[in-house]
Amino acid sequence: MAEPVIDLMTGEALARRVGYGGVTNAFRDWCAKMHITPVPGRRGYFDPVLVRKRLDEAQGLVSGAISEPGCMTPLEKRRARRGED
Repeated sequence: MAEPVIDLMTGEALARRVGYGGVTNAFRDWCAKMHITPVPGRRGYFDPVLVRKRLDEAQGLVSGAISEPGCMTPLEKRRARRGED
C-alpha cells in the first residue's frame, strides 16, 4: 500500500506565488494578517490547503470567517480568552 503524499510549499515559493519577491518582512506581515502560519515544527514550510482556505476566507468565498473559534490558532484562542489584541 502506497504512503499518502503530503505536499508542502516553501516560504519562498508561497511568497512568489502571492506576488512578493521572496520571504521578506512585508511577506511575513502579510502572512500574519492573513492568519497563515508555517507547519508546526517545519519553519519555512506551509500547507497549501490552509493557505487556500485562508485566502478564500479573506475573500468571503466561504461561510466561515477567520475570527470564528474553530478557525483560530491556539495562540489566537488564548488571546481571545484573555482579551488581548
